Parts: sequence; structure tokens; C-alpha cells
Amino acid sequence: MKSSKPFRGMKDVLPGEVERRNALLGILRSIYRSHGYLEIETPIVESLDILFGSGGGENEKLTYKLLKRGEKLDLDEATSVDDLVDGGLRFDLTVPLCRFYAENLHRLPKPFRSIQIGSSFRAERPQRGRYRQFTQADIDILGDATVLAEIELITASGHALHSIGINEFTVRINDRRAIDQILLKSGVDDHLLQTTMIALDKLDKVSPIQVVEEMQQRGLPIKIAEAVVDRLSQVSPHRVLDTLSDLGAEETTISSLQKIHQNCAHAIKGMKVVVDPLCVRGLGYYTSTVFEVSHALSPSSIAGGGRYDNMLSRFGLDIPACGISLGFDRILNTLEEMQLERPKGTKRIYIIFDQDIELENALAASREYRRAGYSVSLVSHRRGSRSPMKRLATEAEELKRQGSLDEFWFQTLSEDTEPRLLMH
Repeated sequence: MKSSKPFRGMKDVLPGEVERRNALLGILRSIYRSHGYLEIETPIVESLDILFGSGGGENEKLTYKLLKRGEKLDLDEATSVDDLVDGGLRFDLTVPLCRFYAENLHRLPKPFRSIQIGSSFRAERPQRGRYRQFTQADIDILGDATVLAEIELITASGHALHSIGINEFTVRINDRRAIDQILLKSGVDDHLLQTTMIALDKLDKVSPIQVVEEMQQRGLPIKIAEAVVDRLSQVSPHRVLDTLSDLGAEETTISSLQKIHQNCAHAIKGMKVVVDPLCVRGLGYYTSTVFEVSHALSPSSIAGGGRYDNMLSRFGLDIPACGISLGFDRILNTLEEMQLERPKGTKRIYIIFDQDIELENALAASREYRRAGYSVSLVSHRRGSRSPMKRLATEAEELKRQGSLDEFWFQTLSEDTEPRLLMH
């Protein structure tokens, strides 16, 4: 007998969780719209030409590729896998957004503030809080080269997280230009900057020794690797900007970070904003500001983003861009860890009736109850047969456990004039 389990790294979502997810996503949408963002949708499939070479780094290697179809699929002439594929499932929402903008920019406001909420796919090793299919909630600003974009994105995301119940979280901000400048002055060759950045991104996950070893494997001399890690690891949290300046970061970069910090630090209750030189983010398409959101109850960041000013140049556009992505599945896990009281579910009424003689009355009653705010389920039950109440009560208990049901009422048309509350 075949297994009924979902594909490894994927998950089924029960009705109660779907309702809760939709409720929380509704709050996110409402908050983001109140900040002036407009929602768009992009396909989950993009051409490999769009996905690859975008600066997605390791994520590009984790792309689910799609076979060509029809005449394009020539098995006899193929010499490698690349000859058999031409599309892939998106690994994030940023790359599709850039293609979308290039295609539709003449019909979009400038600057364009977008909301994208949807699934992304990565063929990575599944673990807690990390799935192969996961939901992202992104906001981006395309067409604003000033730090106002970063300030708006951090403020709107902080507002959204606070509104769904995530409190006491930290936004770590940094500027990739500062790290580039420090690395160059530390002796790192220009062609090793990106690969060194990928290794540095792991400093908050593995030991400094392991990061140094990875830098060596990526071609950096051990003495330079040790000096870089030592300098960045010992930056005082009380004078970060001064220390970055001392290490070689330029004044314009420091000023940009300072302005973002000053205008976001007290914007949202429970949101702490800090400048962190170890926040570098491994994706290659980031060009300057980067940020990550962490919470004490989440082992991984719950949101992240930054400025990616060069990505639209692939489409012949010289347009700045900046965005932030909320990892929705990680946020759900964090809310579970916080053990918050679940929002109330629906009031559901079951109308029990004999379809042969009471169908018209049952349909009329269902319309009335829906207008009164109930969710209505019609239960066809022949008179004289075994009562369905025990089964309905068991189903209702499960829905209540999942969080999609708060009150359970029933009405038997042949006996009752008023609905009766079975469970609250």
C-alpha cells in the first residue's frame, strides 16, 4: 500500500491552521496596505535564464528544475541535465518581482511599493522551521535610492509583526559596503569579497574557527581570515558605528546606517533596532543595506532583506530596489512557542434535516443563519435512522482543537424551532 505522507520537506495544512494562517495573512495585508503597498502576484515557475545568475547564491543550486515539453525535449541529443530543462520553481519572490517590474513598469506607480505573498521552493535538507515549500510575505520598494526606502520597509514590517502578536523582536541592520570596505583594507582581494561574505554570514550560527576554515577553503589566506573574524567579532555593541569607521568603513556608509537607526529605533513598540557588523546575509544580489529580524524563541531569523540596486540592470533598467521578506512559517512556529491565546474561531451551526421532505426549509434556514454571521453546514439525515450528533460532536471537537471553531450549534428541523448550543 502506498504511503499517504506528503513529499519530504512539504506539509499538509489542516482546516484550523488554514483559517489561522489566512487570518494572520489578512492582518499583514491590511497593515502593509495602510503603509501604501500594492499587492501583486507572480508565477511560481520562471525560466532558468531568469532564476540563474540573479545573485541568489546557494539558493540557485537548490532550484527545482522542470523538464522541457514537446518538441523542446530531445532526449537523443541531450548531453547533460541542462539540455533537458528550461524552467524552475521560484526559490524566492525577489527575482520574480524584478522580472515582473521590467515587464509592467509603464503601468505601475513610481516608486512602486509592492506586496507579494506566496510559496517559494528550495530543494534543501528539511529541518525544524525550514521546509522545501514555504510561504513568504514580501514588501519591496522599487525606484527610491534614498534611505527612506529602508526606513519605510523596517517600520511597516515591524508594525505588521507587532499586529499579529510578535513582540520584543530585534532588527539587526548593516551595510554590505561597510564590510566590503573593511575587508579590502584587511587585505581581502576584490574577487574574494562575495565568497568571504558568504562565510561571514555564518558567524552567528557556527564557531569563529569554522568560519575561518571555510574562508580558507574559499581561497583566503589564514592570517587574513583570522584577522577579519577577530576584528568583526570584537566590535563593541555600544560604539558600533565608531568602530566600523575605525576599521575602514567610509563616512557616507556610516551616515546612512546612522540615519536608518535613528528613524527606526523607536518607531514600533517592542521593536529593538541595532547596528550589527555580523549581519551580512549571504545572497549575492544585496548591494548595501541589509537587515534581519530575530526573536528569542526562533532558532533562525524570522525576516530578512536589504537593498539590491543592481538586479534590475539584467533587464536594462537602472532602477534602485530594496525589500524585506517575512518567513511566514517561522513566524507561525514562533507564535506557537509564545503560547499566545489563539484567536476565536467561527460560530458554526449544523442544520439536520430529511432531504426528501425538508430540503426547501433547510436551504431557507441556512440563508438566514449565514446572514446572522454563522458558518452553516447542511446535514442530510433520514428520519428514524441513527442520529448523527455523536459524529458531529467529534468532528466539532477536532475543529475546535485546530482553532477553526469556537461555538457549535445544531438544529434538527423536524424537532426544533431554535438552534441549540452543543459546545462552546
